[in-house]
Amino acid sequence: MNDKKKGKLQISVIIIMILLLVAAFVLLFLGHYSVAFVLFGIFIVIIISISNWIGIKNTEYVYSKSHKNNNKW
Repeated sequence: MNDKKKGKLQISVIIIMILLLVAAFVLLFLGHYSVAFVLFGIFIVIIISISNWIGIKNTEYVYSKSHKNNNKW
C-alpha cells in the first residue's frame, strides 16, 4: 500500500472513531442507552484491533532488526 492511500485510510479511521465516540455520548445523554452501548462496543473493537496490529508490527520490526544484527557477525 502506498503512502498516499495509507494516509487517507488513517485519517478516515480517525474520523470514524471520533464520530463513533461523539455519537455514543450524545445518544447516552439522550437516553438511548442500548444504541450508545453498541457504538461504544464498536469503538472499543476498533481500538483493540488497531493496538493489536501495531503490537504485531512492532514485534516484527524488533525481530527483524535483531535478526539483521545477529547476521552481521
